[in-house]
Amino acid sequence: MSINTDTSTITLVAWWGAILSTIIFCWDVYKWRTSGPKIRLSVSSGMESINMPLYEGKTLILVNVTNYGDRPTTITHLALKFFPNWISRLRKKASKAFIVPQPSPAQQLPYELKQGTVWSGIAEQSADIEAMAKTGHLICELYHSHRDKPESKRINIRHP
Repeated sequence: MSINTDTSTITLVAWWGAILSTIIFCWDVYKWRTSGPKIRLSVSSGMESINMPLYEGKTLILVNVTNYGDRPTTITHLALKFFPNWISRLRKKASKAFIVPQPSPAQQLPYELKQGTVWSGIAEQSADIEAMAKTGHLICELYHSHRDKPESKRINIRHP
């Protein structure tokens, strides 16, 4: 018994399989590249506290971090870096670097930031911090477990 197959049908099926498998492969690569935690960092200066005796009468910098990805991450450090000009920032040569040891009394570091949650940290906005932000580039950096490079945001000083 012989099966009569048309070569154009076989070619069509082969092309269909190749195209479909390429699309599926590309979709899997896209899913792999976009999965994991996604961090949104916001920094607000010139904040004043209410009902927080520890920070009463002080001007503060508030850092909010949101994980809008599909996996949790762990926040490990909050730091500030000062670059005197844009060239030093481009070269990543900070003239001063600071670490904020415990930016949140309620959510102490290291802190597991689950999907859809927000972490808030506080740093005191001193006269030295204001001077650095006005004369150069003062950058807030957030370190977490899923990335070698920190998430960073420039601090623009505003007064209450």
